[in-house]
Amino acid sequence: MAISAAGMLSGLDVDGLVSSLMSIEQQPLANLRSKQASFNSKLSAFGTLKSAVSTFQTAVKAINGDALRALTPSSTKPDIVGISATKDGGAAAGSYSVEVSRLAQSDKLVSGGVTPGAKFSGAGSMDISIGGKTTTVALTDGTLSGLSAAINRANAGVTATILNDGTSDRLVITGNQTGSANQVSIAASGSLANFGTAPAAAPVPAPVPEPTPEPDPLNPTEPAPEPTEPVDPVPAPAPTPAPGMTRLQAAQNAEMKIDGIPVSKASNTVTDAIKGVTLNLAQTNVGSPVTVSLAKDNGSISKAITGFVDAYNTLATAVNKQTAYNPNTKTGAVLNGDASARSILMGIRAELGKAATEVGGLKTLSDIGIAFQRDGTLKLEKPAKLEAALTSNFDSVSSLFSSNSGFATRLTKVTDEMLSTRGVFKTRTDGLNATLESLETSQERMELQLMQTEKRYRAQFTSLDTMMVNMQSMSSYMSQQLAALAANSGY
Repeated sequence: MAISAAGMLSGLDVDGLVSSLMSIEQQPLANLRSKQASFNSKLSAFGTLKSAVSTFQTAVKAINGDALRALTPSSTKPDIVGISATKDGGAAAGSYSVEVSRLAQSDKLVSGGVTPGAKFSGAGSMDISIGGKTTTVALTDGTLSGLSAAINRANAGVTATILNDGTSDRLVITGNQTGSANQVSIAASGSLANFGTAPAAAPVPAPVPEPTPEPDPLNPTEPAPEPTEPVDPVPAPAPTPAPGMTRLQAAQNAEMKIDGIPVSKASNTVTDAIKGVTLNLAQTNVGSPVTVSLAKDNGSISKAITGFVDAYNTLATAVNKQTAYNPNTKTGAVLNGDASARSILMGIRAELGKAATEVGGLKTLSDIGIAFQRDGTLKLEKPAKLEAALTSNFDSVSSLFSSNSGFATRLTKVTDEMLSTRGVFKTRTDGLNATLESLETSQERMELQLMQTEKRYRAQFTSLDTMMVNMQSMSSYMSQQLAALAANSGY
């Protein structure tokens, strides 16, 4: 069976003709894809600008609020007394002498020995009390391990463990919180009576001295009897110590002196002795006070302000790059002519150009040595001016940025609006995505139409090819017949 394809017999280039016609038909699709690429580029460019604005906002927040008031904590012996400053805690610069005489600790109780694996006989009950709160322990397993697990399940404010001393098991109960107010008291009865805390022993009364004897008035010559030694009252029989838990360690507060002032706290992590400061007590140091300090770190603050300048310049460079126009090539960047893109930098520049109105002495960025350059960027032209302001007028520098009319306060508001769900980025990207979805739908419809058009062209040219083959066959037959007729006629 012969193999043939359209155009092979007639010489008609069906594929070439269809391809040429379809290249023309596909021009609108090419234009549509070019639009899609352009809108995707715009979407990507707005993503780049959004990232730059977000980075700029982070730098702005680093010089806003209490950020510029941040203090650097230090301790002469951090292994004894550590110090940290609570963020936005209102701490003030200064130094303090800390002498720790006692560390806070929790209660720790231990029971008498219990034969490993032994079970308690009969019913028993246990109530654990800490700071006025009592928790009843429900025992479901009459073993020491079962009691330990039941105590831990009860969330009574203690942790129970089992210690083996080599011959027997002992129940160890440790309070979860330090401080004298967190003493652990256990009322136990029945088969659990040996796991209660014994009541405190009654105080022994002081000895009562005998009265001094007086002379006999009827016989004054008789010497008065010698006074006798004080006689102790006959003590009551010593009570047999009730079986129960032995207190290995008593709950107590941390005791210290801060600048000579006695301070008592329930925890070794002291958060409320010095405002905005946390002291971490690790060891006692009677007679060797530790000095803890909070100092202004002008170097870090200067670095934060420089970071703000750099972040603005990165943003300005990004916006200018995406909106640029080259007069030599007469071509514009992807966001050239886009009003939304231009508004980003315009809004921020407008705030940078305004003066702070609530600051004494410092009102503009130039007051601390920062100035605009010809290309629209910022530069710290006079670092010494900033350093002098931080040294001699620290509060004004802080207010220049973080007061109600300060630069960081206003720029935070502006960038928050830009990045919000109703801001320029959300609005613009939503519009671009909607356009891209519409173009995608148009592309799918156009591709379907082009498939149908190509199918129609191919059918038409295949039909023409068949017609031409038939005509060529007819022409060949006619030529043969005419030649035969001429030969028969003697021509």
